[in-house]
Amino acid sequence: MNTYVVCMDSSWVRDSQMFDIAGLIDDELGDINMYSADSEDKWHDMEPTPFIAVIKAESEKEACKKAASQMRYDPRCLFAIKVSE
Repeated sequence: MNTYVVCMDSSWVRDSQMFDIAGLIDDELGDINMYSADSEDKWHDMEPTPFIAVIKAESEKEACKKAASQMRYDPRCLFAIKVSE
C-alpha cells in the first residue's frame, strides 16, 4: 500500500485568487479587511492545485477514486502524487 497526496487538477478550477499578505506583519493580519475596496489591489489570480486528501492506495488511479468517493468529486478531475511506499 502506498501513500498518495491527491489534488484537483487546476484545469478544472476557475476564478482562483489569493490575497497577497507580503509586507504585512502578523499584527496587521487580524485587522485587515480583505474584502474592502482598499484591499482590492492585494488580490491576484493564481494557478491552483487544491489539496484534496492523503490516501493509502495501490495506485494513483485507486487513490483518486478513493478521494473522489470521500469528498464527492469526480475522480477524472483529480491527480495523485505518490509520497511513500
